[in-house]
Amino acid sequence: MKKEKLNGIYIPMVTPFNADESINFNGIKECTDFLADNGVTGVIPAGSTGEMIALTPEEQMAVNEATVKAADGRIKVVCSTGAYRTKDVVEMSIAAQAAGADGVMAVTPWYMAPNENELLKHYETIRKAIDIPIMVYHNPYYSTCLMTDEFMAKLYNEGFIDAVKERQADVYRQQDLRYLTDDGFAIFYGYDVCPVESCACWADGWVCGTGNLFPKENSEVFHLAKERKMEEAMKAHFEKIRPYLPLFTKPTKDGLPTPWLQIIKEGLKLRGVDAGYCRKPVISELPTDVMDSLKAVLKEYGYLN
Repeated sequence: MKKEKLNGIYIPMVTPFNADESINFNGIKECTDFLADNGVTGVIPAGSTGEMIALTPEEQMAVNEATVKAADGRIKVVCSTGAYRTKDVVEMSIAAQAAGADGVMAVTPWYMAPNENELLKHYETIRKAIDIPIMVYHNPYYSTCLMTDEFMAKLYNEGFIDAVKERQADVYRQQDLRYLTDDGFAIFYGYDVCPVESCACWADGWVCGTGNLFPKENSEVFHLAKERKMEEAMKAHFEKIRPYLPLFTKPTKDGLPTPWLQIIKEGLKLRGVDAGYCRKPVISELPTDVMDSLKAVLKEYGYLN
């Protein structure tokens, strides 16, 4: 059976937690509904933005299943099944397929970064376990695992993966990957700042974390770019995306990195969506200066009085 090629704009969805750090399943439904109602192609639950590293494999499977159920066929769901142990990835991927997922996204194993022979076997093992599309999440900044274009193409050409979320966000890599593969390989731009440029350079899709908070704006820009309406897309980017980007890129007044995850969750709550809390060690509360900036941006966009 030929697998459907993945494409479009996907949001790596937050995982809402209750104040006691238990999973907030009602919040998962609210977040899924919010994104489905605002024009996204699909969602990726339990990924980096979904605090994957704070979830047990059992919890990750529960979040994935709840999201598939909440989506109810309205949007695609590519379940994040990444883990260090191949055994865990296989178990979660089988569960995702059984739940009705449209695909899985498996980040490369982290910390003790595997070599190419080990990576090949890792993804070959996942491929043998499931029939739905497999997206490799290439994020060497978090995983410490850096793949070459040639090796990534080998994973696809030998039939072990179907797509990539490329977090290095280098349009030349996209060009090179397309040259080394074929049109069946789904290339997803994996960062938030240059969707128009990326769509002009071989990207089939966009995985956009800030789209949790601004899904309508990001979807509009993406679709204009994919329709090759580049002047309109660039104008829309400067009007609908560029104004909020400093919120996610500037450090706090104390010089700490921007608390992007908390900004998304608190921003969603200000927009009436129960995105819940973070799990420690991430502190849910925003510094006063960041909260003030968040409220100002939401007011500018007309989402807060």
